[in-house]
Amino acid sequence: MNTHIELSIIVIVYKMRRQAYNTLYSLSTAYQRNTAANYEVIVVENHSDENLSADYINSLPGNFRYFLRDEPGVSPVPALNFAFAQCRGTMLGLLIDGARMLSPRVLEHALTLQRAFDHPLIVVPGYHLGAEQHDAANPARAATEQEELASLNWREDGYRLFTQACFSPGNSRGYFHPLMECNALFCTKKSFSEIGGADPRFDLAGGGSINLHIYRSLGMQPSNRLIVLPGEGNFHQYHGGVTTQASDNRQDKLQAFRAQLNNFWGGQYKALSREPLLFGNVGYSAQRFLQQSCNAGMERFARLSAEGKPAWPDDDACRQEGSGQRS
Repeated sequence: MNTHIELSIIVIVYKMRRQAYNTLYSLSTAYQRNTAANYEVIVVENHSDENLSADYINSLPGNFRYFLRDEPGVSPVPALNFAFAQCRGTMLGLLIDGARMLSPRVLEHALTLQRAFDHPLIVVPGYHLGAEQHDAANPARAATEQEELASLNWREDGYRLFTQACFSPGNSRGYFHPLMECNALFCTKKSFSEIGGADPRFDLAGGGSINLHIYRSLGMQPSNRLIVLPGEGNFHQYHGGVTTQASDNRQDKLQAFRAQLNNFWGGQYKALSREPLLFGNVGYSAQRFLQQSCNAGMERFARLSAEGKPAWPDDDACRQEGSGQRS
């Protein structure tokens, strides 16, 4: 086996055994196309009554490392920073939610872009499995989803997942709008270090809005090149997560998350608004999402043009900051 590690992928898991097994298989060399064994997957799990089997993880083809921890808090941030300290690659992949399966050429494209750019920030668009976003789903959705996945035979062709999916809330209008967050992103280890890793002050359940904070922090680094993979996806499996389940106090939780996040961004957080470079193949199954993105993007650009507003205002802010750093 090639022992040179170019890419380290972090997967954080808690009480989602079935979903995590699917996610990890989607990261294996048996599933990911056109990749050598030059990447590692670092799995960090907090103790629960639904822990993963170390034997299963060790049986997966590829380079998997598994760590089981006792975390006193309710946030995955300590586990994320612990995992980061274990990484051996120069490129980093982040899946803070271990219930997200990837399509088959994500790692091929990430490795290609790592070699092509000094500071790529690679976004894999997010989808929810099923016809509706999971915050509106009935808990019975979990059983239905298992049947749908079995019928798709996704392990043979992961692009079939697009046929049973909808855009996630973080990019619900497609990738020609500013994306609120990214649940599967890739950057250099240097970039992640420069933003201070995952901020431990995000101590609310599920990390609160740590995903949004990390994505915007990385995206506002002037040297990072934002790249979106329109033909690839990260697919959220229903598991009754903190924000992706219907509950009586869901809005109260989201309000607490927003309040905490806004405190880090001058009282008003906003989605990262930088123009993306699109990269990679877009197969038949993903083309309807590209079409939806184009239609929504054309409406947005026409509206902003009529109002005399820039389409990607954070590009100007990053250019100004970059010029200041060079002067």
